[in-house]
Amino acid sequence: MNTMMKVRMEGSRSNPSGIGVKLEVTTGGLRLSRTLHELPFEIGLGKRKKVDSIDPHWSDTITQVDYEIESCSSLVIFELEMPTGSCPYLYAWDGKQFRFVTDLLGAAPLGLPVADGVYIPADTEEFVWIGNESMFPTKEGQHILQITEELREVLYLDEAKMMVVDHPVGTEVHSSSKLVPGPPFPEHRLVTYGNVRSVKSALRQDKLDVTSALQRVDQIMVSPLALQAPQLRGLAEPYSIELDFGYVDGTRPWALVMTGWLHFGGGMANMGASHHPDLAFPFPTLEIQNSNGDWQPLDVTVGAPAGKTKTMVVDLSGKLLTGNLRLKLSMAFEIHWDRIQLMQAMGETDTQIYTMQATSTDLHWRGFSAFKDLPWTQPLTPDYEQVQFSPNWLITPSGWVTRYGEVGDLIASRDNELVLMNGGDELTLNFASDQIPDKQSEVERDFFLLTSGLDKDADFHVAKGWTVGPLPWHGMNDQEYGSEPRPQSLNDDWMDAYNTRWVGEMTLRQKRQSKP
Repeated sequence: MNTMMKVRMEGSRSNPSGIGVKLEVTTGGLRLSRTLHELPFEIGLGKRKKVDSIDPHWSDTITQVDYEIESCSSLVIFELEMPTGSCPYLYAWDGKQFRFVTDLLGAAPLGLPVADGVYIPADTEEFVWIGNESMFPTKEGQHILQITEELREVLYLDEAKMMVVDHPVGTEVHSSSKLVPGPPFPEHRLVTYGNVRSVKSALRQDKLDVTSALQRVDQIMVSPLALQAPQLRGLAEPYSIELDFGYVDGTRPWALVMTGWLHFGGGMANMGASHHPDLAFPFPTLEIQNSNGDWQPLDVTVGAPAGKTKTMVVDLSGKLLTGNLRLKLSMAFEIHWDRIQLMQAMGETDTQIYTMQATSTDLHWRGFSAFKDLPWTQPLTPDYEQVQFSPNWLITPSGWVTRYGEVGDLIASRDNELVLMNGGDELTLNFASDQIPDKQSEVERDFFLLTSGLDKDADFHVAKGWTVGPLPWHGMNDQEYGSEPRPQSLNDDWMDAYNTRWVGEMTLRQKRQSKP
């Protein structure tokens, strides 16, 4: 009697039923390849009673995973959830090891669609907080940063500078950078805040008291009540948080300072969402309660954290009346909030900002970090100490990228001369501490990184996602990427000197780590 194996595919990133998935089956020396076109999915094995392995090739990933099974009657194959594209990562030397800081340029995707033929406009600059003096000490006279490209994507890095910020004790400095629905983008700058007001009462939509969770940065998150389907990753069922700050003098320059992280969806999720016109607008909105107890929209662009944990600011200057302040924050993104506070802009008279160029750089191969096992309320966090030398995918964007070595000239200014980094690459930035002015008394010191550039995911739906080129430039039309000719006015002589490393379609893999 011949054997018939029935297979059910359960997609979490691709379509739920797995239509279009290819299976490679090995059984008793026989190798079969079948593509799922209709349901039920049945594979004939002849007289064989055992399957040695099944390798599923999903539409979004083609990672091979072996399933050794004895029974040939039925099998359910779940699509593994794994990161493939998002953003480059930033690490900082903390005195013992390289600490993961956050991701970079999450608001600067290249060719990333939100619907068929409609692409997200890229905001190509960003300030991110590295840490304070205790979090970012020197090593042999250098402050050291690592920028890594560890996913299925290409980083086009135009500029990278460190900002040293000395500000009065008791104040905080935060960046105006954040993810917004579209232009005009916020002016990227660093602002000093003081007179911190913690929220007096905070209730999530289900009446859960989340006051203590939002009063400090402690990784105790306020998360959505429920998420959308896995294929719509990054989106949540609409939810809101009511924030009571008590009596507020509305004449002061207040701002809502919010720390949290956003789960990015990606091209496939965006395209899936575009076929659901009933989905709620995902970006956060703010409402204010009037004297009658009614909620009224507040005319501000709230925005969202641009990826992994960051602090963003909502300027409320001129938007508030004196009296008890109650705000309602509503959203349909999967955003996890750690702290939400009210702060007052203090002016920059007593704050000093020093802009530092890297004293040396080194672009080299490193590999791919394993991810820490954390609850779903925490961002997917790479562990720098746990490096592996093979990625979870086979195909990578191919083309000419930056040769390894010193690349300081390319990142010295915003001039369309780009460091091109592919999967497995790492860029070391060294900043000599003796070039930083001495800190004065009664001030605190923080460090920020300014970057300018773009990042392109190799998602199937991303424009030109499988190639390094065409190279982007500042001022290009985001909606015409891949068809708009590169301006002849650009001085592209740098390409001949730097773009001499060819990366083929197959991702670089190594059995052991190479030394830079």
